[in-house]
Amino acid sequence: MKKTHLVLLTDGVQVKPGTEQVVELRFRVDEGYHINSHAPMDDLLIPTALKFAPGAVKVVSTVYPQGEIIKLTGNGEGLDVYQGEFKVQVKLVAPRGFSTMTGTVKYQACDNEACFPPKTLAVKLAVTAK
Repeated sequence: MKKTHLVLLTDGVQVKPGTEQVVELRFRVDEGYHINSHAPMDDLLIPTALKFAPGAVKVVSTVYPQGEIIKLTGNGEGLDVYQGEFKVQVKLVAPRGFSTMTGTVKYQACDNEACFPPKTLAVKLAVTAK
């Protein structure tokens, strides 16, 4: 199995139907690794980006957490990254009943030595609105 370095810990949420609500999606970066935040300090770095496919549940907005600034040897600037667990807030409107949201998170994982090629994590979220 190929290492993904990133896991979605939230598999389902419960909301009220037909109203805008904010849900938190919890992610975890594997120990010893970090991923660039949604707003990396260098244009050459690949930002973490969560996108959902159009469907019954409408995504109104997505709010990413502040990254953590880390300094690596040989990197004077520092990096804006996510490590360990972090939460992304998604404001959504769901119809009554059960829906499944599908989407992707594009990200680039690195350790203290090197970065891996960018990856895309498939995301699936069960939404119950009642």
